[in-house]
Amino acid sequence: MSPHPLPADPSANATTHGLTARRPLDAEERERMEVIVASWTSKSRPETPPEEALVASAAIEYVRYLRCVEAEEARLKPGRQQALRDWRERKQHAVRRRAQDLKREPEAVVADLHETAFGIDWMLRHWRHLRARLNTNTPWTAQDLLLAMNLLGHEPSPPSDRTSPAGLVWCLTAASFPKLFQPATETPGNPSALDQLRALLDDQIARLESLRPIVWDDIDAPEAAAVETASMVDTSKDGQLRQRYRREAFRDFHKSLHALDRLRAERSKAHAREAKIMDASRSQHADRPAYVPPPPESRNEPPPGPENSPEDRRNPQSTNAIRNTPAEPSTTPAERTEGRTGGRTAPDRSPISRPQADPRSTLDGPNSP
Repeated sequence: MSPHPLPADPSANATTHGLTARRPLDAEERERMEVIVASWTSKSRPETPPEEALVASAAIEYVRYLRCVEAEEARLKPGRQQALRDWRERKQHAVRRRAQDLKREPEAVVADLHETAFGIDWMLRHWRHLRARLNTNTPWTAQDLLLAMNLLGHEPSPPSDRTSPAGLVWCLTAASFPKLFQPATETPGNPSALDQLRALLDDQIARLESLRPIVWDDIDAPEAAAVETASMVDTSKDGQLRQRYRREAFRDFHKSLHALDRLRAERSKAHAREAKIMDASRSQHADRPAYVPPPPESRNEPPPGPENSPEDRRNPQSTNAIRNTPAEPSTTPAERTEGRTGGRTAPDRSPISRPQADPRSTLDGPNSP
């Protein structure tokens, strides 16, 4: 025996359980796979071989997912049915126990029975029993009248309001079966009162039959769904393995779909870019002609520029040369003021003479002798 055992065959699980195989296990599954591939291909309309491959891959993974779901349901279906059966028995038992207090507190018990579909079924069964006795012309007994009054939520006594359903049942029963109230009397029952009693029971039965589906949808159906969901949880080792296979198939199925979407998105973007480029090129060619002939006198050469004139030169030396001409002598004060004085200044006014300093004192300084 080798100290290192060989790895297990990867196809062993596919052969034993059939939950990881990506090939059809039988002819029926092969036909289902072919139908799904053909249907998805016709609806998705792949345009390239990679898109066709992704569509086929998604279809194969979806078939594998359905296989896992069917295997899990087949394994858990008996347990689910048993869980629902046990839940129904518990509800019916609770209704029967509550109905035992109907004689002691009829109003409260009838209100509780109206809150569940199983309680309504219990009341319907007893109303139909009373109606069947009237159909066979079997006189009611005291127990029948007591049950009818209790089903209406009333005590077994003559009601004060004779127009209420309980008062009508009491009066019609007395008119239909006089011996029930007076055993020694020989007065026959009133057939018209008996017909009215049948109609009253029919109204009660019809009211409960119309109320039952409403109560079931609002109260009992969510509870039944919760019980069924709880029964579908398999915590065993095989159950966890089946759930893992199912999740893997579902994940691979979505991977193929996402890859197909990304491939199509990239292809649509490429088409959009190509269309944009083509539109731009088409608009440019539409705006200008394909060929514009040159003018006859042109040789396809650039036009000559303007000739440079001496005035356009920067800092021309000819015009901006420095002139070294002597300055003109300035005019005398008399000539400058002659025309502006207008006779307001004396013409013989001499300028103020300034005292001349002694050159000797200037040269010798202040301390010279």
